[in-house]
Amino acid sequence: MILCVLVMSIMGVGCANAATPQITAINWSVNRENNLRVVLDCTQLTNAKAELTDTSLTIIVNGKLKPNIGRRYSFAGSTVKSMNVSAQDDKTILILPLKRPLKSSEYKLFVLRNNPGAKRPDRVVLDIVNGNGTQGEQKNSGIANCIVPTYSVVGGIRGKHITLDPGHGGSDPGAHGSVTGVQEKSITLPVAQKVKALLENKGAIVSMTRTTDVDVWGSDATDVQELQARVDVAEKNKADLFISVHCNANTNKAIGGFSTYYNPKTPYDEKLADFIQDRLLKTGNFRDLGTRSANLYVNKHSSMPGVLVELLFLSNEREEKLLRSNWFRNKMAQAIADGIEDFYKQNGGVS
Repeated sequence: MILCVLVMSIMGVGCANAATPQITAINWSVNRENNLRVVLDCTQLTNAKAELTDTSLTIIVNGKLKPNIGRRYSFAGSTVKSMNVSAQDDKTILILPLKRPLKSSEYKLFVLRNNPGAKRPDRVVLDIVNGNGTQGEQKNSGIANCIVPTYSVVGGIRGKHITLDPGHGGSDPGAHGSVTGVQEKSITLPVAQKVKALLENKGAIVSMTRTTDVDVWGSDATDVQELQARVDVAEKNKADLFISVHCNANTNKAIGGFSTYYNPKTPYDEKLADFIQDRLLKTGNFRDLGTRSANLYVNKHSSMPGVLVELLFLSNEREEKLLRSNWFRNKMAQAIADGIEDFYKQNGGVS
């Protein structure tokens, strides 16, 4: 039997030498597209594997099931109808009978590391396409990899995995321009796309939380679900950095300038913010609103260094005009990409 591959944590310690973890809670949710997410809260980092057949998906988690956890769950959808949970020695078994054959491309099994600041434990996460099936990859013999996020801040930008998050999208337009009414979501996406092209030219490997005007989780998501879906993209892609792109707004239309937010969850978040902010200020004569420590969700809940960039103010007439112009979007994108490269050249950290 092939066991799932568990990538070592940053400190170089795998879960194989740790005491047996405990499964303390099982939660599930369904988004608008009827895609199912099952989350197992764990007392420590652990591993899991999936075994897929034509009639069922079985998840085997290395963790002892807490006695008070429910053992049977029912779902609506065209793929999964229920989930049965059982304990087998120090393992927890999830059996999900299938209404139709499931392709390997239609489910993902992965691990999210704990976030003490947000009081979120280590988790095992299962995502399943529970709506209409799509044609594509043939299902395999049924082993899915579990991946523990890690990051590197040394060795230059080439080969680094970077996730870009164009703020808002879909049902959430974000802020509006005070003169033209331009929506924030229509600015953050093209800027992020330009940053992506520039970073790839520098040798980075770039993923995006969205590439079109859509909600990442789904239009019926709660704020937390939508924000966590963006963080999950970075975690699934084993990102070394997470960069969220936004525009600012204020009731005082005279206020303007650049600001970059971070959460000091790693030794490198503030340094990354400083490098990007410094480059943005060189794009023109703008007020420096500084780099600011804040508990913004995507910064706090991502395990890798990350920042949220506020690209000027849509409520400021001059800045709104610049934000709508292609030439200035190019300047801001170049500044962000160069700031990231500066970080890798000068931070002097360890992987």
